[in-house]
Amino acid sequence: MEIKIDKIESNDYYGEVLAVMSNYSKLVKNPAQKIRGLNRQAILLTGISVVFLAIFSILYLLNQSYAPYLFVIAIFSIALFLGIIYIVLINRRISKLKNNNSDKKLIIEEDHVEMHIGDEQFTLNFDDMQWIILNRHSITFLPKNNDDSLIAIGIRYKSQVISNIKEKSLIVDNSSLY
Repeated sequence: MEIKIDKIESNDYYGEVLAVMSNYSKLVKNPAQKIRGLNRQAILLTGISVVFLAIFSILYLLNQSYAPYLFVIAIFSIALFLGIIYIVLINRRISKLKNNNSDKKLIIEEDHVEMHIGDEQFTLNFDDMQWIILNRHSITFLPKNNDDSLIAIGIRYKSQVISNIKEKSLIVDNSSLY
């Protein structure tokens, strides 16, 4: 069965796919978990750095004779700087993925799944597949081996994917966790 995939997905979709890729080893062991986008995590950690930077800056202004406050302020300044860089890199990666104008299609066969993106083709056999995870914004075909390609499509294709997958034991529906 062939599914033609729309070229435009939401930022939430791409953020979720990046989060699945970065949490691969955790998902292979326990696929039934809520996945949060990397952008949200980066903003949260950067916000925490801002709060602690402000707190320790105020404490230092109140007691300038206590030098360890400067050390802590320097650490949170570096954390803030790195957090901003991380947010920028995540947004660049999402933009790059989102601006890929190649034709995309997913082919589900008896023994494998193929993703065609322009001239590139990625194949994942069901024997080499650990899970098919249905998240809030995406469906990801998670390979057993980290060297194989992870295949992802939007959740709007859920009914088409589920109806054409013979290996129902591979499917983990996390959409109820959100």
